[in-house]
Amino acid sequence: MRQAFIAALFAIVLTIVGCGGSNFLIYKDAKHYYMTNKSDNLRKVLCDSGDLARITRDAQLPEDLRKELFASMCTQDKVKEHVLAVLEKMTKEQRSALKLAFQNNGYQINTIANC
Repeated sequence: MRQAFIAALFAIVLTIVGCGGSNFLIYKDAKHYYMTNKSDNLRKVLCDSGDLARITRDAQLPEDLRKELFASMCTQDKVKEHVLAVLEKMTKEQRSALKLAFQNNGYQINTIANC
């Protein structure tokens, strides 16, 4: 419960600071990650574990979109703008399905300020 409070407080502070745009912040096992960050830990949690493949399959995203999202998220040379471009081209329904699939796979996900 305390970690959830700290994460929520962190999100509020970032929003108040005034970063522009939008980015997904995911939480799992009391750790948080921005989806667009280039992080070995995030790659391990989402890609190496197979979670991202399972999540995109559960969200019933089209195969080409699943491959594009995986390619943008799971590379050593991850580029924030490429990940955002893939997320932005998704329909509202696809983003909602993706969020629900994250939640069904043990993640919490929020949209907050982009830093």
